[in-house]
Amino acid sequence: MTALETLADEFYDYAIALSPISLMWTGKIDRLAEWDDFTPEGRATACRELEDFAARAEAIDPGTDPQAIVLRDVIITTARAEIARDPWTPELLHLNPRMGVWEMLLSFIGNFPLTTAEHGEAYLAKLRAMPAMLDQLMDVAEAAAGEGRVALRRHLEETAASVEGYLNTAAGASERLCCQAAPTGLDEAGRRAWTQQRNRIVAELVRPALRDFAARVSALAERGMPDDKPGLVHLEGGAQVYRGKMWSNLLIDITPEQVHQMGLDQVAKLEDEYRALAGPLLGTDDIAEIYARLRDDESLRYDSADAIVADAEKALAKANAEAPKWFRHLPVSECTAHATEFGAMAYYSTPDPKTGKQGQFYFKTSDPHAWATYELEAITYHEAIPGHHLQLALAAENESVHQVQREFHNTAFSEGWGLYTERLSEEMGMYSSDLSRIGMLSADSLRACRLVVDTGMHALGWSREQAIQYLLDHSPMDREHIEQEIDRYIGLPGQATAYMVGRLEIQAIRAEAEQRDGFDIRDFHDTVLRHGAVPLETLRKIVLG
Repeated sequence: MTALETLADEFYDYAIALSPISLMWTGKIDRLAEWDDFTPEGRATACRELEDFAARAEAIDPGTDPQAIVLRDVIITTARAEIARDPWTPELLHLNPRMGVWEMLLSFIGNFPLTTAEHGEAYLAKLRAMPAMLDQLMDVAEAAAGEGRVALRRHLEETAASVEGYLNTAAGASERLCCQAAPTGLDEAGRRAWTQQRNRIVAELVRPALRDFAARVSALAERGMPDDKPGLVHLEGGAQVYRGKMWSNLLIDITPEQVHQMGLDQVAKLEDEYRALAGPLLGTDDIAEIYARLRDDESLRYDSADAIVADAEKALAKANAEAPKWFRHLPVSECTAHATEFGAMAYYSTPDPKTGKQGQFYFKTSDPHAWATYELEAITYHEAIPGHHLQLALAAENESVHQVQREFHNTAFSEGWGLYTERLSEEMGMYSSDLSRIGMLSADSLRACRLVVDTGMHALGWSREQAIQYLLDHSPMDREHIEQEIDRYIGLPGQATAYMVGRLEIQAIRAEAEQRDGFDIRDFHDTVLRHGAVPLETLRKIVLG
């Protein structure tokens, strides 16, 4: 084993332990009993350790071996991205009603593939430790508020109301926090005893802790920021923190002002595409009317969760049939579509070859009417095939690369790939109609507008309403959906810029590769996905030399 591989092993073990909450996305059993350390002391120690890993990787000469070059780059950028992402995360992100701890609990607390008695005990320990985690989070948030750093008032109020609503309507074995299945390796009596213990812990420890959590969040809301100051730029030192958070997602040196202009340019290009594609279909080339008709036409809305599931499964079947023509390697893990009442509108959970967990594409169906029928295909292709499922499942199954590359992901590559595949799906002939292709444009509009509104709020001082209005003016999205998106960007600064920036870079790399003799799209895709989620600058070197 080389010195770099030894360091990578050490780095993986350390980094995977930093955020057990993040591991809930994938249902990982690692660190199952644990929660994140939100304390300033714990996070400062983690940042020092991460910088040490980055410095040690920089000191290693990878030579000319592409795999060594990639592994070294991934260690350095992953470590420093975590450092840049850290400031103010507990008090802002983790109390956000769209992306915070409470929403994560509702979304993923029951998704662990428990098999052994040890897994079962670790899960019960996790439930027992949940009250202490919530107390620690609120201690940090209250201290930060005393220093002038506090989340948006409406976000704190919404989080508190969500917890209180849960406590007032859910109780007993059927409630969301009691949905984790017992370990499959236990006998019937063991599973019954484990389930009773799980329910007792939730009733006697977790629910009282949640009531206290809701009360503290509600009290904190009295000190929350107003809607006209949602961005980091309004907090002391916030402009610098935003630059760091943006870099942690892009891993390229670019200013908020440059990203903002990039967004304005992309929005203008997209509006020309709308006129060309939607104009003849809708009988108008007025962009405001095009957006209004796509937004307001009731016939373009779903009315049942079953219809959403059926259409998603149909799109997945088409993608599975077409993928071999465009990719030399496909994952063994399957991707399945699932309706959920929690979390973001759509998201993907990675397979785990060690446990047999398959790739899972989730779409929120608590309000089917929130979905436009023309949106679903593009989102399915982004989240599932050929998007995140191919990217993440191939990485998870690729034992020729280090675990660091298989499991750690940078946002610009991952989400840039997802957005790239929405356009690729048109090349693959998978959109079923011109209306579905308009859905592709709608998805593009969201990602282009993100560049404008994320930088607008966090760097240029935009209000929440100003950001909402920009999306209303420059996309066919409805206001309710837009508000959810804007609230996500407020809690997760910089992340939303990675989609379009990443896609444009992947497209630019492909355009240059296409000029070379012998270009084959399957070889190109194989090269892009072969090494896991690499920094975009490294990807350019891998593909183009």
